[in-house]
Amino acid sequence: MRNFLEGRMGKEIDVHCGIAIISGKVTKVEANLLHLEKEGVTCYVNIDKIIAVWDARARKANLPGFLTRLG
Repeated sequence: MRNFLEGRMGKEIDVHCGIAIISGKVTKVEANLLHLEKEGVTCYVNIDKIIAVWDARARKANLPGFLTRLG
């Protein structure tokens, strides 16, 4: 996982960690922590808690509580 995340350095990704999905640009992978930055705020994710990772996609703004229709 660490090598994979290091390969995403500088790219926007989404990380699934159980009940949360965290988005941001990969700025560093150090020890057992993934550093993600978004809008000037850095989030630190324990690599052992990551379930899935994918490249971030452009999103349309959604109001909280509303779901978009797929298809």
